[in-house]
Amino acid sequence: MTTFDDTDLFSEAFHDFRSVGISRRRPALVTPVAMVAAALLVAVGFLWARGGPLLTDHSVDASTLLPQFAAEQVSRDRLSSDDLGTLRIDRSTTRFLTETSSGRHYAAVGSAGSLCVVTVQPGELSALTCAPPTPTARVAVDETLLVVASSGPIPAAASGWREAGPDVFVND
Repeated sequence: MTTFDDTDLFSEAFHDFRSVGISRRRPALVTPVAMVAAALLVAVGFLWARGGPLLTDHSVDASTLLPQFAAEQVSRDRLSSDDLGTLRIDRSTTRFLTETSSGRHYAAVGSAGSLCVVTVQPGELSALTCAPPTPTARVAVDETLLVVASSGPIPAAASGWREAGPDVFVND
């Protein structure tokens, strides 16, 4: 067994720290300027995250973003109560867009005013994908369907996208 009675571990481990307590003084103006800059960065971050006035697109009525909403709702456009389930959309705005391997896709206006796409697969729960109602809104359901507002940028045909209807693009 080893004893450490004769060894002063503290002084051997923690000696020669004379320069640690010495610090240089900063000019009195640097700290307040740094604090104000940090506060501004945090405020800008919150505004950007909330979609505040820093974004260039402004909200519009989602029912004006797609030409499908201008047409009257016909029987093909209506979804059953089972298909809608608890999805939070305005039932009178559903419009059939196209059918892909992912299911049947319908445009709709969400209860919060957003532009939405409802995807219905037989035997499955319906899925809802939404985007803020801006003039350049894009709703990407999956890698096979993209709905773009009339004034928004269209996807490149070179990437495999083709138009399946007005403002509706599929990638087979």
